[in-house]
Amino acid sequence: MKNFLMGLAYIHSKGIMHRDLKPANLMLKGKKIASITVIDYGLSTIIRQENYIFQRCGTPGFVAPELLTTAVKLKSMTYNEKCDIFSAGVIFYIL
Repeated sequence: MKNFLMGLAYIHSKGIMHRDLKPANLMLKGKKIASITVIDYGLSTIIRQENYIFQRCGTPGFVAPELLTTAVKLKSMTYNEKCDIFSAGVIFYIL
């Protein structure tokens, strides 16, 4: 879990949000000391560029509620990297 959160913090520090975190997008590597690699950046985007933040994306069941309510409310509403933290919490709950 620590490695996963460190990887997530790293991509957030680079200004990127993943937007499709789920167990299928995590790879384990190493036999003795397992480390986790976050993969599949197909839906990722730059955090501060509102032009590229789609209203709805991600895998149902792992997306944050604000992604679902953003499209229903105003089109000008956006979201940020906190949605990835919500998805990480869902992954931790499942594991």
